[in-house]
Amino acid sequence: MNDTMSLLAESFEKIAGSVNTEIFELLHSGIALMSSEGNFLYCNKAFIDMFNLPQDILGKHITDYFLTGELGVMSTIRTRKMVICSSQTITNAKGISFRYPILDTRGNLRGVVVESISTSIGKDKLLALMDTVRSLELQANYYEQQETKKIRGLCTFERILGESQAIETMRNLGRRFALSQEPVLLRGESGTGKELAAQALHMASQRGNKPFVTVNCAALPNELMEAEMFGYASGAFTGAKTGGLKGKFEMADTGTIFLDEIAEMPLPLQAKLLRVLESGEIQKLAHNGKPIVSDFRLISATNKNLEEMVQKGNFREDLYHRLNIFELEIPPLRKRVEDIPLLVKHFIASSAGDKRAREIRVDAALYRAFSQYPWPGNIRELKNVLTYALYTLGEEDSPLSLKHLPDRFLHDLHGKQCTTAATREAPGLKLPNHADDQTVPANLTAASAQAECNALQAALIKTRYNKTLAAKLLGISRSKLYRKLRTYNLLGDDDT
Repeated sequence: MNDTMSLLAESFEKIAGSVNTEIFELLHSGIALMSSEGNFLYCNKAFIDMFNLPQDILGKHITDYFLTGELGVMSTIRTRKMVICSSQTITNAKGISFRYPILDTRGNLRGVVVESISTSIGKDKLLALMDTVRSLELQANYYEQQETKKIRGLCTFERILGESQAIETMRNLGRRFALSQEPVLLRGESGTGKELAAQALHMASQRGNKPFVTVNCAALPNELMEAEMFGYASGAFTGAKTGGLKGKFEMADTGTIFLDEIAEMPLPLQAKLLRVLESGEIQKLAHNGKPIVSDFRLISATNKNLEEMVQKGNFREDLYHRLNIFELEIPPLRKRVEDIPLLVKHFIASSAGDKRAREIRVDAALYRAFSQYPWPGNIRELKNVLTYALYTLGEEDSPLSLKHLPDRFLHDLHGKQCTTAATREAPGLKLPNHADDQTVPANLTAASAQAECNALQAALIKTRYNKTLAAKLLGISRSKLYRKLRTYNLLGDDDT
């Protein structure tokens, strides 16, 4: 515990420097300082009170307490950009938060500063504040976005990595759907690349050289969503921008609008969206004149079961049928494992650079492990695991192997391998799924194999794949350890 607190103190000093945190305690806004891994380093009293957080939160991870942790702080860590969206804790406390990346002189991420305000300040003030921030953000990012589009452009079907049958089927179907003007609904698990597919649909259509506007419905507070989607007229609320503001649908005129996480849209707004889809007309907030006509093509995406949501009354059935004219399934990574080597090479090159990527050798055992792992986080998880592995490898000349992977990945992977090995010892027998399962295994050999494999993988993880230390920890000889590891397929290609 003392070591952990020492590391936290060291991280805080590196990030905050000589900042007097007493100043933060005088502010009404909630202030939190996060490490580059997403752990709490500091919270002022306003932040703790606003979200009803425990006093011992320092050192804990953002996702342990916030449902929006991945959308907010972790997104800032991944992109190195400011992120503005609602905050919601696991106890349903809510607020609006601004996440600012802290970069050193070399551009390396040192941490994240979070500034939060309560949603109880009133809708008008909240809208005015978000309007000001949005205008400044648009101005600051405009030229950067223009240059980025010139260099990289939006994704196309040709640039989506993969040669598997699953990805090829998606490409072929997507190219056909792109020729139509009807809505497309993208279905797929989190992390499969639905936004890239939406960009590819747009680029393959006749609207490819027109605007492509993205809206993440999960990142917008319900109070602001209507103004963000449809815009508002001058004088709509106290502090409103003179001349009003264009909504996303108006900005998408002649182009495409992509509504990500469509299942998160509240029911009242679903009804308004349906009217817009049927009429093509947009009614801004506080606008008394004629509706604005916008010619747009709609693409939406979700990782939820919309059919089930319709049955439960959480999603409008008429809107569901309007959105689901063309449905395009984005395959999960576990159904396209033959694409993993291609993706690994791509992520290594993009993270380490072409020169270093040519020097890095990848252990075949790592590829085997990746093909056996179920990848619940899909491509996003693969990228995160490789990022961790590359930092662990550093400038070493050894191959990128299992010992460089995160502990949580190894636990999940070896648990699956051990179950497979035990089943091989006793074919056709089902083992208990959990350690506290009181079911008695039908075969002692299978149970023993399971326990032995679990002990081996625990020792490997604890010693970071140091075979000498692992053998000592288990109380067996090094040669016997190798025989056991070979039995359970836990050896890498660099093991001798």
